[in-house]
Amino acid sequence: MRIILIGAGNHLHYSIDIIQKESKHQIIGLLDSTPEKQGKDLFGYEVIGKPDDLKDLIDKYNIEAGLVTIGDNWIRKCVSESIVKTLPNFQFVNAIHPTVSVGIDVKMGHGVIAMAGCIINPGSSIGNFTFFATGAQIEHDCTIEDYASVSAGSITGGHVKIGELAAVTLGVTIVDRVSIGKNSVIGSGALVTKSIPDNVLAYGSPAKIIRSRAAGERFLK
Repeated sequence: MRIILIGAGNHLHYSIDIIQKESKHQIIGLLDSTPEKQGKDLFGYEVIGKPDDLKDLIDKYNIEAGLVTIGDNWIRKCVSESIVKTLPNFQFVNAIHPTVSVGIDVKMGHGVIAMAGCIINPGSSIGNFTFFATGAQIEHDCTIEDYASVSAGSITGGHVKIGELAAVTLGVTIVDRVSIGKNSVIGSGALVTKSIPDNVLAYGSPAKIIRSRAAGERFLK
């Protein structure tokens, strides 16, 4: 398919790498809201407009589908929802690195990005616009809700639920049957032994709630 990538920040380079290795889609160009990036060539592809321009660019470039390549969960949600509102029938593809292991009976949403070496085990449910960094391991029968992310080297036990917009950062371990609440962030290296509520930052071994989090609060530098 002829696809457009939406977002030209830190998430872009490895998204391109995955797409090129999959050899399923042809990247037509990039969209980004930053004025300074307009017309620039990034990793061999031109920024041909802003996300708001997509409706006008579809026919011009014969764009068939797209992928939101934005790392921040909240911004990824806002951008994707804006596109769906304007173009309700627009199709979003997945970018799954060829080395990713996906088990049987996995339910996979759209707009998913999974980097090299991830493992998604049988019976898991993967929501729309979710992101899995290098080597993330999702055990059997887990639920990862829309716009959530699991960073490099993090591991979940079985029957874990990670809520919408939640972010599990680097090197986290989550034991079996634990839930991470919506919009919560688990700090690097944490060991999560008990369920974490919505809208908090938690870290440590075992993980403890440090403070509350507001909707839209950034967690990436």
